[in-house]
Amino acid sequence: MRTARIGPRQIVLIGIAGLLAATIACTDVAETSATHPGAGITTPTLLTPVASKTSARPTPGLNSTPLPVATQRSIARSADGTHVPSSPPSPATPTSPPAQDIARDAERSRFTGCSGFGPVNFAVSPMRDEDVLHLLPYGTLAGAHVTPIDHMYFEPLDRSLGRDLYEVRIVQDGVIYNLQPRDINVDTGESRQREWRMDIAHTCTFTSYFDLLTSLDPDIEAEWERTQGGRSAPWSGIPVTAGQVIGRIGAQTLDFGVYDYEMVLPGFIVPDHYDRESWKVHTADPFPYFPEEIRVALLAKMLRQVEPRAGKIDHDVEGALAGNWFELGTDGYGGVNPSKYWDGHLAVVPDALDPTQWRFSIGNFSGTPGDARQFGIRGNAPDPREVTADTGLVAYELTSSSYYARNDESRSGLGPNGLRPGDDILSRNGGQVHGVALLMLSADGTLKVEVFPDRTADQVTEFTVSAKIYER
Repeated sequence: MRTARIGPRQIVLIGIAGLLAATIACTDVAETSATHPGAGITTPTLLTPVASKTSARPTPGLNSTPLPVATQRSIARSADGTHVPSSPPSPATPTSPPAQDIARDAERSRFTGCSGFGPVNFAVSPMRDEDVLHLLPYGTLAGAHVTPIDHMYFEPLDRSLGRDLYEVRIVQDGVIYNLQPRDINVDTGESRQREWRMDIAHTCTFTSYFDLLTSLDPDIEAEWERTQGGRSAPWSGIPVTAGQVIGRIGAQTLDFGVYDYEMVLPGFIVPDHYDRESWKVHTADPFPYFPEEIRVALLAKMLRQVEPRAGKIDHDVEGALAGNWFELGTDGYGGVNPSKYWDGHLAVVPDALDPTQWRFSIGNFSGTPGDARQFGIRGNAPDPREVTADTGLVAYELTSSSYYARNDESRSGLGPNGLRPGDDILSRNGGQVHGVALLMLSADGTLKVEVFPDRTADQVTEFTVSAKIYER
């Protein structure tokens, strides 16, 4: 059984993706194939996290206090979740390694250079408070990110000032076990100025992640160049310390995520289908691990005003429509074509900033491979959590969407003159219908889907031979 631990411009969109793509500058979808999204990139592929055990621990709430760092690093957990010494005495006459030792050895091999187990407290924010305009939560949808995104976004104070302006800092001691450059945009295949993604192991089961760094600290980059991060010679990672400036960001958002391999999110019905991005099912709320003063400051910049403030990415409802789906025979999240792995993805999920509104997100809307789109649902009904096999055929009319502040409707969108932290953010659908999605759940748990671009509901009454079958 899986247990939970989760603790200046108006932008009007063709679906919510247009808004987020404009805000994120479409940079995030160009991530690397063996780590975060963006298959087809020819940069080196290094160590990739593997799925961990599915036992979980309760998620600390925002007001809870994680264990002190020294305590966390010295604690291991047995299979039933109880605390045990990380280096228990060996039996007098051992005949084979204890099962726990075998499991720990496997965890140590997951991330190059890691040590210790369990979560750690963070010491500093990824960016200085004065350098951040706002934060976007986990769970947004944008372009090739057809399913809810497993990292949040730090929006720099002023994009117009260009690249490399704002410092990016290590949140706690660790080792950089994966460092990769990126020179193309996966959505378009066009070249771009180099940016970097970085994975840091704070212990062998607890990691953080940055992406879209516009430059690296020169010493970090020089160390990477010696072996191309393990491509040309063995590489043991790069030790880093809390507060160390490891790079800079500017002219675009900074990705930041935290992953706890000792838990699995409960809202993924088939976690194994996410093996391509195996960290995804371990995505953790980062806020409880920051000191109170930093946590309060970060939450003050977060645009999402509903709990969980960090956002949510796992929305699957057993026996119902809500959540993520993958076209049958396309290897789950992995896809068939690595350069368009999202082509078979589908999500019917709540909006990340206004969860009262539902979004329809699909990896192939027009029939062109990888033509990913996100839409609002006209009338916001029927509720996908209540659509079951007994419901029969459902037709959703697909519309554009836009954000606005209920407390000041003159502010809309996510630009510098748009929504602000603390605003009561709502989303509304546009009046134009851009297509229809027909959906029907079967008793065996599969979902039949067909989309009809540029049609309205009164023009579509049944499936054609082009309908596709999806699974969890």
